[in-house]
Amino acid sequence: MSRWESGSRFPTGEDLVALADLFEVSTDDLLGRNRQYVVPGAALVDMPMLGRLSAAETTSDFDRLVAAHDGQAIWLPVPDGAVIVPVAEAMRLTKKVADKHRDSKFADRLFRPRT
Repeated sequence: MSRWESGSRFPTGEDLVALADLFEVSTDDLLGRNRQYVVPGAALVDMPMLGRLSAAETTSDFDRLVAAHDGQAIWLPVPDGAVIVPVAEAMRLTKKVADKHRDSKFADRLFRPRT
């Protein structure tokens, strides 16, 4: 690692993957990249929520969890060409587009998360 820090040697791809696994981050995070490109046909799955739903002992427990998270999807298809970016960047990018169309009745609904 000292050679990495001094610049006399660079980590291999295997090194980066091992470090990413160790710190439970993506290799993009290690390399300072903000955007994560998504493969076509991918879906975003809320695994913790899916786990809570799976662990529900009764149908009424299941229904209570779903009702408590009304409006939240357990999974969402990711459109082709979509990228995952930090929330601050998503807000900046979409605000720029929404501000261009301030008179639209849909601008706020389409470009900002609903609560």
